[in-house]
Amino acid sequence: MRMTWFSHPEPLDTKTADELLSRYAARHVEAKKTLAFDPRFWTVSALLPESKYGPIPSKQFEQPIWSR
Repeated sequence: MRMTWFSHPEPLDTKTADELLSRYAARHVEAKKTLAFDPRFWTVSALLPESKYGPIPSKQFEQPIWSR
């Protein structure tokens, strides 16, 4: 399976970034914390598996009348 780096889109404060790193460590996922553009915040990146298929859309809210 192909592995790619995923970066969280918004910068995180120190407490939140450390909590996120500990959660990744508990799941044995390689993660790193780098300083964001604004020195008060951090960017967290994790090495996650990539699938060649996208997520299957939920049919929970599909109306029966539209499926004809």
